[in-house]
Amino acid sequence: MEDLKEKADQYKDQLMSKAASVNQDSVFFTFSKPYSDSIDNGSLFTRTTGLFYQLIGALFLFWPFYVLYIDIDNGIFDSSFKDVMQWLFYFIAFSISCWISFQIFFSRKDKFKHLDRSKGYVATTIASNFIATLGESASVFIAIIGTTVSVIGIFTDNSFGILEYFGLSGTGTAIADLVVFPIIAFCFLLLTRWISEAIMSRADIARNTKK
Repeated sequence: MEDLKEKADQYKDQLMSKAASVNQDSVFFTFSKPYSDSIDNGSLFTRTTGLFYQLIGALFLFWPFYVLYIDIDNGIFDSSFKDVMQWLFYFIAFSISCWISFQIFFSRKDKFKHLDRSKGYVATTIASNFIATLGESASVFIAIIGTTVSVIGIFTDNSFGILEYFGLSGTGTAIADLVVFPIIAFCFLLLTRWISEAIMSRADIARNTKK
């Protein structure tokens, strides 16, 4: 039994000796190290977030052209003059919303280039900013499209179906919606900003606790 234990110890020592002799700085062990290091120090997030914001901004610019293509393909200009004019107002409101949203995201694309990564919580900072930026963009859509539909709804009876197209829902009364949608937009903006600041405040508390 002792001989067996002694042989096991010998094999163990030989194995450990061979493992120690392996060059752990070779490509086999370190190929992904730059990637993992960029995650640990936060540089991966600061570099890609700007590109991500630019991509979202570009999608906002492309969106009206896509909607225009789809509506033309569905024969929007074969409709009555009244329907075409309504669609034109909706499309202008939608395009303006997309344009402003593009500007919002594009203006934030360089915000993280000079972010002090030594303070930590890089992902938290980026997530907080993204929530606030997304809230600003959504509020623009709610305010502009909701108000436009409400104004047109005062003069027509078939404008509220367009709200469902954009994922919105009004009160059913155009005059009431004219007031409600700007309020909803402001409240949504305030809510997302509050969530963003709450996330950052927890990160600040954690930093101060470390100190």
